[in-house]
Amino acid sequence: MGEQYGGDHQDFRGGKFNGPFTAKAEYHQHGPAPTALDALPPKVAGFTGRSDQLDELLGAFDPDGGEASGAVLVAAVSGLGGIGKTALAVEAAHAACGKGWFPGGVLFVNLHGYDDDRVTAEQALETLLRGLGTPPEHIPNGVDARAALYRSVLAERERELGAVLVLADNASSAEQVSPLRPGGARHRLLATSRSKLPQLGARLLPLGELSPGEAYDLLDRALRIAAPGDARVVDESEAAAELALLCGHLPLALQIAAALLVFDRDKTVAELVVELAESGDRLMHLDDGERSVRAAFDLSYRRLPAEQARLLRLLALAPGPEVTAEVVAVLDGADAAPVRVLDALCRAHLVERGSGRGRWRLHDLVRVFGVGVVKGDAELWEEGEAARERV
Repeated sequence: MGEQYGGDHQDFRGGKFNGPFTAKAEYHQHGPAPTALDALPPKVAGFTGRSDQLDELLGAFDPDGGEASGAVLVAAVSGLGGIGKTALAVEAAHAACGKGWFPGGVLFVNLHGYDDDRVTAEQALETLLRGLGTPPEHIPNGVDARAALYRSVLAERERELGAVLVLADNASSAEQVSPLRPGGARHRLLATSRSKLPQLGARLLPLGELSPGEAYDLLDRALRIAAPGDARVVDESEAAAELALLCGHLPLALQIAAALLVFDRDKTVAELVVELAESGDRLMHLDDGERSVRAAFDLSYRRLPAEQARLLRLLALAPGPEVTAEVVAVLDGADAAPVRVLDALCRAHLVERGSGRGRWRLHDLVRVFGVGVVKGDAELWEEGEAARERV
């Protein structure tokens, strides 16, 4: 065997070799692992409204409250698919960074909670550790080991540079998010989900639909971003208000409607209103080729247990904008309303509390979605007809 000397030489003197001999040396220089601590997505163009919710999130982000008793370390924005959760979270994160609250950087991870291959907590921790500059070979296996290292690296980051904001987007369960909670008192974690996540011990911020004025502003801004001189919304204000109503004041539906008007500069707002109003399937029109309200709702629907999916379909067939507990029981074919199932659908933001105790309602577009599911299946249609006859 040869002995190394001089730092980069190997001494083979005195060695015995039979036949030709070739020595090969490989040198690897390892620099520091790259970081992704400025990973915040860009703001959503045309973001409007949500001033109260934005103020609440900024209040939760404020690091000056980090040492105070009961400080909010985790905030969770929840709401119906397409309601604008990510847009609000990103807007708030940019505003917080603009105030200099997170000099340690911003980490972002999309948990894909409603996709078929959702990200596990262990996978999310690996993404975050890599973003913090941890070499892959130093990342252990297992949720607990990764979470411990993650908290340690964040603590070191805080000592060196300051607090870090972690944005975990599109979670489907508290199990995905809980291991991502930082250990320090000045870091903040913001999660978005289609379901309420009370298990996190977080500041919960449920999002509803936009106000009519906010919906009008969204339509106008979206058209003017594409063409500053496009005044169709202003020129047809009554039709624009009707369009916003047909979109259920849902940001995703409004953005798609605006995109349809942008695609066809010759189409008036009133013409689009007629198309939606006279369509047998409004959701078929709320699709711009890349975004679809039906697809957004379907991601939530496919994750429902069978009893929840069944009740949602039946509620979509109910007469009137709201239903009482008695009507729900008749639809369900039971002696009493399945309150446990209704509560689960409320947590998933697919059913809303009505105007009084024991009353429930569906968002207008969720109702359209549910009716479409029933119409697309002969067995479900037969079940729905029987439920309507009972009512």
